[in-house]
Amino acid sequence: MGELQYPPNATFDLLSHMVRWFDHYLKGVDNGVERDKTVKYYVMGAVGEPDAPGNLWREADDWPVAARDTKYYFRSAGTLTTERPGQAEGHSSLVADPLHPAEIPSRGFPGARDARAFEQQEQVLTFSSEILAEPVEWTGHVRAELYVSSTAQDTDFIVRVCDVYPDGRSILIADYVRRARFREGFEKEVLMEPGKTYRVAFHVGWLSQIFNRGHRIRVTVASTGAPFYESNPNTGKPRTADFPADAVVATNRVNHNAKFASCVIGPLVAKVAK
Repeated sequence: MGELQYPPNATFDLLSHMVRWFDHYLKGVDNGVERDKTVKYYVMGAVGEPDAPGNLWREADDWPVAARDTKYYFRSAGTLTTERPGQAEGHSSLVADPLHPAEIPSRGFPGARDARAFEQQEQVLTFSSEILAEPVEWTGHVRAELYVSSTAQDTDFIVRVCDVYPDGRSILIADYVRRARFREGFEKEVLMEPGKTYRVAFHVGWLSQIFNRGHRIRVTVASTGAPFYESNPNTGKPRTADFPADAVVATNRVNHNAKFASCVIGPLVAKVAK
């Protein structure tokens, strides 16, 4: 229910390109494949909307293509804007309860599906842009830059990006998680001091997406999402095969103020082409 069906040419064009490659390199057919552009990528767009930009293949000499890293800041009342917050105070709180987590009922990435069932759960935050007057394209690397604190020594932060349709469907296109103890890299573990603010910056995904006019861009933040993401016991202790009996509930703060401006960084393409 709510799953999008992308145009059949998305698969057909890729298979056609593979056949040309095999014909040239295995059969010696001079079909010009060696003169093709280095990069071929698919631009996603709104489905079921006539004349919506996107839903096509593009070619480029290199990757990533030219785009401007643009910060989309979290604001009070669940808004998302490119304007940095100016107020001295501002934050949203999350409870990370490993024994009663928010639910993402999937074992594989639940993309191209309506994410509202997750977003409407109690311990999930959403930040949505205004209705777009014109299409907005993100092509490249999406990153999160969170300024957070916790009552625990370790906890998780999940960031998701969705395309919100005029009818309210929130279609998931990218998400990722970062365990706070690995905020300085996976080669070392650094626990948090409860109550202290830390920068947690991490990869969310690579994509090419055009958000159509009349849509919204939505960013979701949570600290649990089971069973897709295994719950963090929040103790800071080494991981064990069995879930520990001493797991604790963490209260996490996501700051969005002038000093600590949490955001996602979108690769904004200056001009949207169909």
